[in-house]
Amino acid sequence: MAKKSLLILPLLLGVFFYVKFISFKNKTNCYSSETLEMVKNGDLVLRCGRSVESFTVYTADKNSQFSHIGIISIENNTRYVIHAVPCEDNIIKKEKLTYFISPKFASTYAIYRTNYNASQLKKVVNQALLFYTKKYTFDTNYDLTTKTKLYCTELILEAFKKTGIQLNIKLSEFNYIIGKHLIILPSEFTKSPLFNKII
Repeated sequence: MAKKSLLILPLLLGVFFYVKFISFKNKTNCYSSETLEMVKNGDLVLRCGRSVESFTVYTADKNSQFSHIGIISIENNTRYVIHAVPCEDNIIKKEKLTYFISPKFASTYAIYRTNYNASQLKKVVNQALLFYTKKYTFDTNYDLTTKTKLYCTELILEAFKKTGIQLNIKLSEFNYIIGKHLIILPSEFTKSPLFNKII
């Protein structure tokens, strides 16, 4: 009887997480181009992605509806998002905002804005662009001490830091099977008094 119970428990857990992942993946999202016109250079864009990696972040961060973050760069009236995401080449990405928040990749999204002035934010965005042009890569170890590897929240933090702005975003303890690790979760930006939700 005890052996059957031991076999059933992993099966039930598997079914539970599968159902949770399917409902997570099937959330819907829509946006209007008029709303996106409000987005400014240096705004932060958060989304809840649809990938397994997004689901992992989403379940690790119980206080948030977001799993990923990027920063807005406006070039010739086009809104781009600079962000770090695990992918085939792991290089920092610059994608159109409409692509970044499209229902294919995002079940929900939000835009957050800080009170720093346009001149300061231009420097922050230029720093993020430098990470992109220098082909910094995604930090698969989520290590805050590496110099040319960044994960999504670390990219934002470093772009501000290198322009002289210390954000003081709280680190969270993440428990791996092999030990504990300090990481920055996307929700910490939504909790900071420095950022306000505009969309």
